[in-house]
Amino acid sequence: MNLRIGHSGQNVLTLQQKLNEAGFSPGPLDGAFGPRTERALRSYQESQGLQVDGIAGPATAGALGISGFDARPPRVDGTTDTSGVQPPNGRGTGTTQEFLWNAMGQRGKPYIFGAEASPNNDNPAAFDCSELIEWAARRAGVNFPDGSAAQIAATTPMSVEEALRTPGALLFRAGNPPATPNHIAISLGDGRTMEARGRRFGTDIFDDAASRGWTRAGTIPGLS
Repeated sequence: MNLRIGHSGQNVLTLQQKLNEAGFSPGPLDGAFGPRTERALRSYQESQGLQVDGIAGPATAGALGISGFDARPPRVDGTTDTSGVQPPNGRGTGTTQEFLWNAMGQRGKPYIFGAEASPNNDNPAAFDCSELIEWAARRAGVNFPDGSAAQIAATTPMSVEEALRTPGALLFRAGNPPATPNHIAISLGDGRTMEARGRRFGTDIFDDAASRGWTRAGTIPGLS
């Protein structure tokens, strides 16, 4: 099992400890694979001549002396999951937790306008803003339309302020002027978003959600 952003548990803690011992600080040794752990891992991979992807796969784990991964997805509230449940594999549990895990697992992918991603493909090559959301929802077992305007129209509406505090809510910004493309992102509930933001930024987690000028928001029907 590859360890990547969004995972939590004992093996993530071991990864953090190994990175720390190697001189690449992942931040708090808390068993939660977040952005600081990913940055430390990328730096370690670069120093060792490994593929720099921010994912602790077999080659990276072997270099660090780690084996027997038992990665676990994060809970929506950010606490560690100790139930032993493995990460989603596309069968679809219909939970917001799985939707978020699906989307966050695509961090680092390029942005290509009009990109298409089959829900049967667990590792698409690229996304645009609405395709990331459609793909993550369908992988979680919930059909959801493509296109940012169609997606926000299909949500259960809520205020932007509430959506900024709600993990898994969608945040929409209408084009201004009208010729500017619409945009849609996933709120992580803590001032950050997960989104395919554009060619310059790619698919990533961003920490400026409150200042982005969102005009509408809502939750995806069918996710629990």
